Amino acid sequence: MSTSESRPALGPCSVATLASPDAPRLVDDYCSHLHCQVLTCETLTASMTRQWGCPGLTGNQYWLLGNALGRPWLRIVEDASAEPVTPLSRAGWMALEILVEDVDDLAATLEASPFQLLRPAANLELSDKIRAAQVQGPAGELLYLTRIAGEVPPFQLPKARCAVDHLFIPVLASTGRAASLAQYEALAQYDGLSFDTRVTVINQLRGLPMEQRHPLATLQLADNSLIEIDQLENLDVAQQQGGTLGGGVAMVTFFIDCLPAGVEAYHHSAAPYEGRRSCTLYGNDGERIELIER
Repeated sequence: MSTSESRPALGPCSVATLASPDAPRLVDDYCSHLHCQVLTCETLTASMTRQWGCPGLTGNQYWLLGNALGRPWLRIVEDASAEPVTPLSRAGWMALEILVEDVDDLAATLEASPFQLLRPAANLELSDKIRAAQVQGPAGELLYLTRIAGEVPPFQLPKARCAVDHLFIPVLASTGRAASLAQYEALAQYDGLSFDTRVTVINQLRGLPMEQRHPLATLQLADNSLIEIDQLENLDVAQQQGGTLGGGVAMVTFFIDCLPAGVEAYHHSAAPYEGRRSCTLYGNDGERIELIER
């Protein structure tokens, strides 16, 4: 499917979407504690909510947040029916891995914040060039705050340019690693990697032995971003409801070279679309996948 000289057709992962009945407070939480700034505040159009399969949200406000350099990476949507989810309980988007400059310092500042520190900063089993802390956000979202200190072959990873930079790895909780990976490989026209590894935050939250290993997969995307797929047991199935995006990580937006054939394409003038063609798909585990054509 891919060669060493080829470039993935999918990526980068651009924006993650969270929904909340108290969206202004959630916006303030991210701006106050994770160095975000509001880039724009707009009203959801009928076209946008129809694309997402949530027509009941038409007219609600949403905020596009970015880092100190103005790069967008988070969208927060006003959604009265969205309820926080229990981490690792539901199939679909499970966590957001966020690139940071100093994970130890950032984790220390979150002690008295709405972001609950689950695991202190530590080097990953995969490489001592990757150091991360895991926190739970107010909407039930998991955040992996990660510092990249050097090259980690064969992965192509970015380095932070500001205190909290951007989303670079969305993490999927999957009922079947192989099927999920195949779907994203088809979109990316690129081959992924499958392996087993220890994920301490999963073991902690699920009451498992801390050394237990889990089936994982990664798929390299364009512009130094990836998708991680974690196969877990006993996951609830994500329910699609027309009136709500739901709690936790509701959707992840990716750029792609060309939208898949046969999809219903939309045009929205607002950021991050800027008039480009876009569509929304559903993954094997019910996750919303938004694609924006380059």
